[in-house]
Amino acid sequence: MDRTVTPRNRLSESAAILLGLVLLLAATGCGLRRAPANPSGTLEADEIRLSTALAGRVLELRVTEGDSVRAGDTLLVLDASLPRLQRAQSAAGLVTLDARRQRVEAQILESRAGLRLSESTLARVQALRQAGSATEQQLDESRSQQEQARARLAGLGHEREALLAERQSLEAALAVQDRQLRDTVLLAPSPGRVLERYTMPGEWLNPGQSALLLADLRQLDLRFYLAEMGLSRIQLGQELQVRVDAWPDEIFHGRVVWIASEAEFTPKNTQTREARAQLVYAARLALDNPAGRLMVGMPAEVLPEGGDK
Repeated sequence: MDRTVTPRNRLSESAAILLGLVLLLAATGCGLRRAPANPSGTLEADEIRLSTALAGRVLELRVTEGDSVRAGDTLLVLDASLPRLQRAQSAAGLVTLDARRQRVEAQILESRAGLRLSESTLARVQALRQAGSATEQQLDESRSQQEQARARLAGLGHEREALLAERQSLEAALAVQDRQLRDTVLLAPSPGRVLERYTMPGEWLNPGQSALLLADLRQLDLRFYLAEMGLSRIQLGQELQVRVDAWPDEIFHGRVVWIASEAEFTPKNTQTREARAQLVYAARLALDNPAGRLMVGMPAEVLPEGGDK
């Protein structure tokens, strides 16, 4: 008996065939699993949190976020009015002290001459006393004059030592104040880029308070994670290819500089719960960045050894 095939019957048959294929693939486990993703992470750099060693009001802020700087560039200037006045006061005190020292040195020369005169006078009076031409009182007076001259010279010597100590103290104060004046200017310790700034002109900064965040972009790091089976494919000093999302058609090269000796759980920012529960080993690549094209925070992935996949 012939069976009439209607459009509805054809649709039912097609659906049945498709369902059968899906069930067959599910039963055999064929072709539905995705290949494991390449190890990935974000680019990092050595960051330097800059602060001033001196308290003061921000007079100038010469950089903003995103600016590139060279080592020694002036980043920030504090108001130096107070340390400048303190240094001027110390310098004036040093001038006055030197004038006092000159007077004391002159008095020492004069006292030495007076002591020599009193000693020769005492010797003559002693000779006259032995000859009977001088009295005992004259001899006592000569001895007293000699002792006074000697005491005066000793006192001037102590005064000179005190002035020398005071001068050393003033010189130390000047050195401190010169350092404070230098500390009112914050210089870039190395080449880099300003990532963040935490102050504005007119604000008061305390010692140690963060003013700027600087990153050295000459070399960036990429931290990634490998399963235990992947450890056999990398070693310290090995060069690996890296692809950065910002430059998808370009391959960068990194050098393995660190491999963790202990396993850890996959970081919590991994997307799936199953992946977070796995034990992995951390590793770090160093990427040279002479042109400054790579930036902190750029996503990047480590390509399999032997080519782009």
